[in-house]
Amino acid sequence: MNQHSMDVKAIQEANRSIYQAFETLDFKAAGEHLTEDCDYITFNGMHLKGRAAYIRAHKELMNNFMFRGARLEGDITDMRFLNEKTVVVIARGAIRFRWQKKVASNRLSINTAVWVRDPTGRWKMTAFHNCRIQKMGWFAKWLMKRK
Repeated sequence: MNQHSMDVKAIQEANRSIYQAFETLDFKAAGEHLTEDCDYITFNGMHLKGRAAYIRAHKELMNNFMFRGARLEGDITDMRFLNEKTVVVIARGAIRFRWQKKVASNRLSINTAVWVRDPTGRWKMTAFHNCRIQKMGWFAKWLMKRK
């Protein structure tokens, strides 16, 4: 296996580990895949700065009765290596609540993340932005057609 393939696999595994934290509620373990100074922009535009803020926010969210038993489902859809130490990763996913058989389409989000190789060679997420996927409304469609 070449270095590129090993890097792709390492990032995919780290991403899966972050997703599993939503089942195990071990956000400290998920945080191990983030840089200490990471930036996280939530789907509603809040900017959380640092690993500790990420862990605290997710612990509070997932300990809420609405989210207990929820699962984060999704996967990486694209990776673009900018150089040997920096990768832009696009993923899609959503939280499936315990009473749902499948994820509601109106809860799908797209995530843009920047992963960096740390001095030990491990890949860590240093910035990520979640954005809710929305259908384009009639007004936006109309504006897009105008010249």
